[in-house]
Amino acid sequence: MKRYLLLLVILTVCLCGKAQNTKPFNSEIHNDEYKIFIKMNLYDKNIVAPDNEALGEIEGYFGSTQSTNKWLIVSSIISGNTAELEVMNDYGSEDFTATITYQEDGTYSYKKKQGSTMKFAVKGKWQKIPSSLTFH
Repeated sequence: MKRYLLLLVILTVCLCGKAQNTKPFNSEIHNDEYKIFIKMNLYDKNIVAPDNEALGEIEGYFGSTQSTNKWLIVSSIISGNTAELEVMNDYGSEDFTATITYQEDGTYSYKKKQGSTMKFAVKGKWQKIPSSLTFH
């Protein structure tokens, strides 16, 4: 009986430890409504954006499953569960600042602070992305 109790405690500790995300800003997160995603590693800054390999390793990027355009994360500051981002488009002509906050339920809240509107070319038209979104 003691063995089973010990095994149960060990399994519980392992599962709880696995559920905690100690590096929440090293992931790929998605918003299904707008079909966009963020691929980021704000810690090691070792992401290479497709079709932008000449830029080398960056902190991450915003992309769309419907477009080849990218919005590149050029710098970030992490403070607890929030990261402040500086982002520019892949042409370098537009930029904005935003925050991403990791929530306890495992979702991420995105909020644009100032600057250009993020948009992606979808079927010949610009899809403008709202200033606030939730990513999973």
